[in-house]
Amino acid sequence: MSHHSTFLAQKTVGDVLEEKPNQAPLVDIHVSTTVEKVFETLLTYDFLSVPVYRIFNNVKDYVAIIDAYDLLSSIEERGITEDSVTSPNEEFLAMPVAILVGMTINSSKLWTCTPSTPLTQLIELFTKQRVHRVLVLEEIPVNTDEVDDEDIVPRQQPNGRLLSQTDVVRYLLANNHELGAILDVNADQIAGHALKYQETIDPNVIDQLKRNPITITIQDQALKALQLMASSHASSIAVVDSTGALVAEMSAADLRGINPDRFKDLTKPVMVFLKSSKDSLRRPLSCRPRFSLGQIMSGVVRTHSHRSWLVDDEDRPVGCISLSDILSVLLD
Repeated sequence: MSHHSTFLAQKTVGDVLEEKPNQAPLVDIHVSTTVEKVFETLLTYDFLSVPVYRIFNNVKDYVAIIDAYDLLSSIEERGITEDSVTSPNEEFLAMPVAILVGMTINSSKLWTCTPSTPLTQLIELFTKQRVHRVLVLEEIPVNTDEVDDEDIVPRQQPNGRLLSQTDVVRYLLANNHELGAILDVNADQIAGHALKYQETIDPNVIDQLKRNPITITIQDQALKALQLMASSHASSIAVVDSTGALVAEMSAADLRGINPDRFKDLTKPVMVFLKSSKDSLRRPLSCRPRFSLGQIMSGVVRTHSHRSWLVDDEDRPVGCISLSDILSVLLD
């Protein structure tokens, strides 16, 4: 067994949680919360996702985890056109978040685990099932001595914490001395690596996605980026200049904080939209074909990025390495 396989086989979700920084109380929302409030909550806390709950027998009952991609899918379902964003459907923004549940694989069910779940099982969930984050629920012991009827066990308030792909990559980087030769794998072997688990996609299409990432130019509307993400089910779009060089990126996360006024900004050039939605606009993380897995992991953790764009000698994007790609390599 390889060094990294041996290490992963010995670790659990609890080990990752112990080393997770900034473990603030879980932020969650009720199923009756409006769609607009969800956009606002994600922006306020700088989150990409938030658990949704209902109250059952006076106890929180989590039903799903909603993220920025559910918001993009809901907008796509209603048609992403210039007319639809210049005259946004305020009725939609006022609807309860419950309508977003099931829009993507991430919200199609409540993805959970416990601290005792093997780390390899979590990585398989993140890669083979294309799940981005899970709710870790503590295993709460029940004192049956306090229950009159042994068949009736009182429900207790769940104690949950979110765990994401980023958390796992950060943990692995902190323990990189345990991973061995796998850290030397080159970037051009990592780009699109997780696509092999998408059995519904034609192999020729997968090869195309690996070598030709979707791009738009700095003159294109931000709206075009949303349309391309929705039609291709891509998590992000590279923004290039007149020479084809990478200058920015747009993802579903940029929809956070959207409201009727911000919807109209989607008709502006993508760089104008991005600058208006961020405190500062920096060039996205990128790497060359000979960068190693260890270097890429270090880059995404250091810059708080969710991907690294594979670029050629002219800085033109020729691939994209997602967190799913990084984790799927570790399953080899």
